[in-house]
Amino acid sequence: MNAVVTENLRLKMREPEAAAPSLIDGGAYSIPTDEHDPDAIAQQLLTLPEFDDLSRGEVKIDWLLKRDMKTKGGRHVLGTVYLPKVQGDLNPCFVWMLARLFNREPDYLVVLDQAYWHNANDLGREILVYHELTHCIHKRNKLDEPMYTDEGRPVWGLRGHDVEEFTAVVRRYGAWNNDIKSFCAAIIEHAQETSVSGGSS
Repeated sequence: MNAVVTENLRLKMREPEAAAPSLIDGGAYSIPTDEHDPDAIAQQLLTLPEFDDLSRGEVKIDWLLKRDMKTKGGRHVLGTVYLPKVQGDLNPCFVWMLARLFNREPDYLVVLDQAYWHNANDLGREILVYHELTHCIHKRNKLDEPMYTDEGRPVWGLRGHDVEEFTAVVRRYGAWNNDIKSFCAAIIEHAQETSVSGGSS
């Protein structure tokens, strides 16, 4: 085998394979731009009294936009809040990757539907951010005292879709979508029927 062929083979072996599409910025996920930055909206909302625990604890929330639509139970999911941790020995690597991506270690990672975020109006985006913030809580012990780590940082947790979360959104923004309007109509209808019958259930 002559020197030219040998050198060509050596170079070919060193050539990386075609890179797979990036998961970030142009791939499955992207980082929001300054034009419609959810963090800017969140910082304004965190001044509200219902988020005192989050603001006092100097919560760190980072955001991603997801290109592909997520569905759950046949419904379009507009946003999901995560405690950015994985189980076992992989967690330090995961935390390291997030720190490289966001230049810090976030307490929460919120993933929003990209199509909705780009097409919604300002109010729609604000309501979605508000809704996701209501899932973020400072955990409490059995005595209802706030919990802290050994380093003095708040112990953060997640709240599911409960009546308190639902009420907070409706109290601030009213019946802003068809689901809430249908729910409120059902409550009114039930109240009227109960009033007419004189009974309760």
